[in-house]
Amino acid sequence: MREITVRAFGKLNLYLDITGKREDGYHLLRSVMQSVSVYDTLRFSIGCGLEDIELICDEPSFPKDKNNLICKACERFYLASGIAPEGLRVYVDKKIPSMAGMAGGSADCGATLIALNTLYGKPLSEKKLFEIGAGLGADVPFTMLGGTVLCEGIGEKLTSYPTLKNVWFAAVRPDIRISTPEAYRSFDICESQIKRKSFPEFEHSLEGEDISGLSDGMFNALEAAVREPLIEQAKSELLQNGALGALMTGSGSVVFGVFASRKEAERCIDKLRSYSFAQVLEPVSAGCKIMG
Repeated sequence: MREITVRAFGKLNLYLDITGKREDGYHLLRSVMQSVSVYDTLRFSIGCGLEDIELICDEPSFPKDKNNLICKACERFYLASGIAPEGLRVYVDKKIPSMAGMAGGSADCGATLIALNTLYGKPLSEKKLFEIGAGLGADVPFTMLGGTVLCEGIGEKLTSYPTLKNVWFAAVRPDIRISTPEAYRSFDICESQIKRKSFPEFEHSLEGEDISGLSDGMFNALEAAVREPLIEQAKSELLQNGALGALMTGSGSVVFGVFASRKEAERCIDKLRSYSFAQVLEPVSAGCKIMG
């Protein structure tokens, strides 16, 4: 039996704009994503006597059927590599909150592609893995690369920045679930009413490591479209407790504040422990990490 363990890191969107829509209905994005220190741990076991894929996870809401992105990633990997499928057992220790805008499912998907490619001696190139990932979800290529990255198109065009330093995030999850398709539909309805923030100014602050300017320049078009009161309340609480700026990540519902010191971020989280998810996070330079 062969085994490998991978950490799959979550992400925050520091800037998210929708720049257009393709004829097939896919929205075109301009988003700066940041890998952060919360992660799922996945342990893959091949040659364990199974005929199919078995997913094991203690999280009750975790889907264990063929619709899980882990299963879809396995199917695409075997098809692309020409390797005969083997029985596979995957243990998932789930720490990234689900349906929260932190790419939990996408991170597991990307980690699966990297794990299988490693277990089988890397039959597929990085370019091919990213191509497979893009076909499974807009965030998947980013989760395989990680760090601080500008993602464009439908998520397949990636440009890396130097990983953010000397910044911490206080992240909380309001008690609300926002449907990603519904968030995009809301954007399509009210796009002309959304007041955007300048991406060049945000990028200038990012590249200059100007945390104050970055915090002021953060923007999320989906947050502006859904306009949920609980999101606004969480942002207000983060700002009242010292955040330099606050934003919803992805299509929500996690909201994060930016801090220039860990102690200040920890002090903020100590006051917001009533949220079901409330953590201090820091930037990491990789989307996933092979642990052995």
